[in-house]
Amino acid sequence: MTENSTTIKKKTAASVKKNSSAKGSSKSKKRKKKRNNIGIICGTAAAAIVIVVGGGYFIGRAYYSNRFLSGTTVNGIDVGGKTFEQACDLLGVNDMPYELTVKTIDGTPVVFKTADFDYRLSGKDELQKIYDSVNRKTWFSGFIQNSTYSFNEDITFDVEKLQKLVEKANWGDVETADAKLGLNEDKTAYVITPEVQGNKITDMKKLEAYVTQSVAAGELSVELDKDTGCYSLPKVKSADLEDDCKKRNDVFQLSVTYDFDYTTETLTGEELMKIIKLKDDGSYTVDRKKAMEYVEKLAKKYDTYNTKRKFHATLQGDIIVPTSSDAKYGWWIDQEKTCDDLVDMLEKGESVDKVDPIYYSTGYYDFTGVESARSKDDDIGDTYIEIDLTDQHLWYYEKGKKKLDTYIVSGQTTSKARTTLPGVYKLWSKETNKRMKDTNADGDEWDTKCNFWNNVSLCGIGLHDSTWRGGYFGGEIYKYNGSHGCINMSYDDAKYVYDNVPYGTPVVMYYKSADK
Repeated sequence: MTENSTTIKKKTAASVKKNSSAKGSSKSKKRKKKRNNIGIICGTAAAAIVIVVGGGYFIGRAYYSNRFLSGTTVNGIDVGGKTFEQACDLLGVNDMPYELTVKTIDGTPVVFKTADFDYRLSGKDELQKIYDSVNRKTWFSGFIQNSTYSFNEDITFDVEKLQKLVEKANWGDVETADAKLGLNEDKTAYVITPEVQGNKITDMKKLEAYVTQSVAAGELSVELDKDTGCYSLPKVKSADLEDDCKKRNDVFQLSVTYDFDYTTETLTGEELMKIIKLKDDGSYTVDRKKAMEYVEKLAKKYDTYNTKRKFHATLQGDIIVPTSSDAKYGWWIDQEKTCDDLVDMLEKGESVDKVDPIYYSTGYYDFTGVESARSKDDDIGDTYIEIDLTDQHLWYYEKGKKKLDTYIVSGQTTSKARTTLPGVYKLWSKETNKRMKDTNADGDEWDTKCNFWNNVSLCGIGLHDSTWRGGYFGGEIYKYNGSHGCINMSYDDAKYVYDNVPYGTPVVMYYKSADK
């Protein structure tokens, strides 16, 4: 039993040994199998990596084959990953400008085609060079380091062609004009006409140079202004005249109105400004010479003294009454005194509503007419004494009605010194018991008295009674026994004149030889 057991044990031991050996062999085989699997895995992984990396490289190369590499800047602009056209757009070099536009000083555009003067930009060509120089095999390098490029864009064009185009272009024809100060249409105030900035080119060389320089600097939108030197500029502007305009209008409102009985004449506005000299501080002086010129114009227009007159004679109808050295009637402005008075009024700076000119006066005789008789075409009126020296006839009309109709004896016509001269006289003064004592150029002397003396001249001619004639008047007495120039009348007729005819009444004397 024991032996069997031992045997059995041995077997068991051997069996164990055998089993152990078998087990060891099995473990070794498993280890080898594991090593083989790792190698396969690693190989597969490595192959996969190579495939992925290689594939990625070729994908990247394909992507960047028509692009700038990542991290690329040109002239400070990031163009990484951009196609050439995209980069051109970003850098503004994609299209060649088509037009050059020059705006005139008034904003009117004058357009030129760039092709007409061979305008070219080098920017796109320069960018093309950079684009072509990129090594796209190392496309991945753009992720490692940046690439920076720059270029200068050159401009080329035909200067001569451009300047010829500029010279032939229509730039405008409006002339430059200074601001002006003048009267408005109604002539009631001074107004400023603004200056005009013309668009007419006055210096073509400066225009050509300015446009050429602008194009060379890359400017294809050019604006012309006053600083370009190709325009004439206004020398006087509205602002320069504003103070003067205000001062003139302040003075412009002054007025002096002269009264001529049937009308008035007002010195104001434009006419007044010819006499006034404005100062910078707004004050003014009066130019006496100009004031005198104005007074002279008044005299020329309104004076009637020593002028021929149209007259409707009782017997002869319409005639022209001549002038003479003895006949003194009408309005005669004293220009010196009137001018002095005008200057004084203007220097006071106050308007005068109505004032008479100053007429000549001897202190006793005023050289004026009858105010109520004054009109544009007449200063005799309808109240006057009429003496027909040819017919030796006298009439007195009062307001157109005949009040006296009588005969007279005038100066003896055989002597020039005694002849009564024609003309319009004036009843200057009256006296009673007048002593008439004088001598004439012929040596004649006389010394006598009259009862009623009606003086009509400044040289001793009067209408007076001549009682020594015994009541004989009219006819041709004056030719051989006439007066020394006076108008001899009957006592009653001379008294009538003395009593009824007002001072200043015109006395019209004429011969039939008077011009018709």
